[in-house]
Amino acid sequence: MKPEWLNKWLLLAMIWFLASIYFLFLASGNNPLPIAHFDKICHFGLFFGQFWLLAKICLQSNITIPLQSYLTSALLWACISELIQTQLPRRNGDILDAIADLLGALCALWLARKIQLVRRNLLGEFHHGK
Repeated sequence: MKPEWLNKWLLLAMIWFLASIYFLFLASGNNPLPIAHFDKICHFGLFFGQFWLLAKICLQSNITIPLQSYLTSALLWACISELIQTQLPRRNGDILDAIADLLGALCALWLARKIQLVRRNLLGEFHHGK
């Protein structure tokens, strides 16, 4: 019997993480941006997607989202990824990118936690005959 958390969302989260490594470190960073601060939108989206998929592992398994662990990992990954980018040609580290990263993670986890609370409240009402 496999653990509850071992579901399709874990595989998707791992694929997303590998894709984010490509976009953060390997994709060309010198292309003109279609709109101002488009890179911040991309950073927000990368981290939103990553932490939404991680939260979906918990939602699917009906286990509590480990918010503190996820937020700590978001902070560490945002800082580490920006530090790595300072060492790469065609890349640069930016504190605003790290802030966008963290906002993306925060929004995903906030939304997932709200969904989890609503589901649990509805399930509790169902079991109590309301």
